[in-house]
Amino acid sequence: MKTTTAINHRYIRCAVMVAFILLSQVAQATSYVTLNDGRLLVFPDSCVQSTSRDNGLLSFVALDGSVFTYPLSEVSSISPQLPQELPTIADYKFDNKCNYQLPVDASGQIDGNDISVEVAGIGKWLTASFSLSDNEAQAFVDGAEQVSGVSRQRFAPTRVYTVGYPGDVILSPQPSGIYSLLPYGRQYTVTVTYLTDHSTTVPRIDINTRDGVNITSKEIYVDAEIIIDGAGVFPSMTDSVKIKGRGNNSWSSNPDSKNPYRLKFADKVKPFGLTKGKNWVLLSNRIKGSLLTNAIGMKAASLLGTVAANHIIPVDLYINGTYKGSYNFTEKVGFANNSVDLDDERVAALLELDLYYDEISAQKFRSTPYSLPVNIKEPEFSEGTTLLTLNDIKQRFNGFARAVYDHEVISDYAELDQLARYLLFNCYIFNLELYHPKSTYCYYENVLDENSKLVFGPAWDLDWAFGFNGGSASSYFRDNIDRDYFRALTTSSIFNHIGKDPQVASRMYLLFRDFMSNGLEELCDFCQEYYDYAQPSILNNKAASLDGTDYANQIANAIDWLKQRAEFVYEELKLMYAMTGDVNDDRELNIADVNALIDIILGSNADAETRSRADVNGDGEISLGDINALMDLILGH
Repeated sequence: MKTTTAINHRYIRCAVMVAFILLSQVAQATSYVTLNDGRLLVFPDSCVQSTSRDNGLLSFVALDGSVFTYPLSEVSSISPQLPQELPTIADYKFDNKCNYQLPVDASGQIDGNDISVEVAGIGKWLTASFSLSDNEAQAFVDGAEQVSGVSRQRFAPTRVYTVGYPGDVILSPQPSGIYSLLPYGRQYTVTVTYLTDHSTTVPRIDINTRDGVNITSKEIYVDAEIIIDGAGVFPSMTDSVKIKGRGNNSWSSNPDSKNPYRLKFADKVKPFGLTKGKNWVLLSNRIKGSLLTNAIGMKAASLLGTVAANHIIPVDLYINGTYKGSYNFTEKVGFANNSVDLDDERVAALLELDLYYDEISAQKFRSTPYSLPVNIKEPEFSEGTTLLTLNDIKQRFNGFARAVYDHEVISDYAELDQLARYLLFNCYIFNLELYHPKSTYCYYENVLDENSKLVFGPAWDLDWAFGFNGGSASSYFRDNIDRDYFRALTTSSIFNHIGKDPQVASRMYLLFRDFMSNGLEELCDFCQEYYDYAQPSILNNKAASLDGTDYANQIANAIDWLKQRAEFVYEELKLMYAMTGDVNDDRELNIADVNALIDIILGSNADAETRSRADVNGDGEISLGDINALMDLILGH
């Protein structure tokens, strides 16, 4: 009896194994169709209802009834076996040059068809850099081609890549139930581990001054030791440093206040893995309700492509063992490797339009005709390292200001793309600093070169933005959602005039249209991701009675505000952009504007305002590209 039972069990096991093998073969049965042009068409039996060869045609009917037909004269071969080797991913990483939030590169570990990457940075949208085993191969995610160093995806935490050759497709079911042809190739699953997801605290910075002296001055540095604990996410470091106070309204000579500070190292260092630099800043975010504004603002600046957007690292700061609060560690704006990096600083000038006008007389001037308060932040003439004079800088900037006032073509004086990005950024977050103006930076790479144009940026000081009305912390991410930024400026303001310039307006519209499709979702995701990571520090700050704001509620408001504000700004810019194409200024867009534009391209005379309206695509030139852009407007695209 035992023997018979054992034989039956072996028989059953063998039968099951045979059935499993047969079922596997059936499930994996596939028709590989190679066309004469080299393309490979893959039709798995699991997706195919029927196959036929009639009247010189090869047809596959999918399970949903869709029919895919090919002339047999174009078919080179049909095989149940894959007729060629599939290309592979040779290397994969997230390069920090392509990923604003990453201080250092994150290299992928390839194990078969699995790629794992460990990321130290805040945010889950990433741009991958990769190379494939064959130069002819392509990579796809969700059917969209991926360009190394360009394409951006949210890895939460995985993404599946398909690596194959151009034109190779496979019949596949979609979530909707429809069957369609998608790119075919070897599949890789990329899994990202975010160190911030496993952290229970933000980095801690300890600054111990020599002999425990207090920091009471914005002019005199104090020698100190700095200890940075990266809290398992960022690299740690210990070094000597000089520290002093900084800021205007945010500064107090009382050492017990939550003051902002400037740090200066003897040599260039890489705190948190950031680009090497000597000068760094600790922002105190002293205004109640402002702990998130600089982080969200700088992320928006990076997504809108402003020059040298600062990085924001949330930290808990201790000075001489005393907790000072939740701070932001960031770069100091200036000419340096870790900010505005230039080839020859001897001929460059960094200017700050600032109502405080607090530089010495040799380092400042008031412009004409707007009487703007211009502080020359760099060069410092007393150091004797520059080839420039105060008059050199003054003449160049006044030339720009006069051109705006006289409605000349702005792109002849300022770098149009960066000007549009900078104004668009401030418009979107409703940054009140430009109203005064304060903390408004711009620079010339070469003051002595007439071809070197004024560049606006970097962005700075973002706690008077996002609806803040100057009176109440509760106004953050609540007010100014549907307020026109440029109309709110005084009519005599230089930024009021620039914002209404058709050339600038058209460029801002095109940039923001791209942001709505490719940046807004990432910005909103970042808001939650930054808050989740910084929350322990925010709670420490609250426990020390420094800011009792309900930031969990604020971050929800922030995401809604950013979405609603984006819709409002987009519609406003869209209206301004439509008028850009009104070349003949008759308040209509039609074929008459096309004819007027062609006349200008062919050399007819036109004043500066007409030429601005004719630069429909906002690239600073009037060409065939503007005709295409104008036709899109007329056709309602």
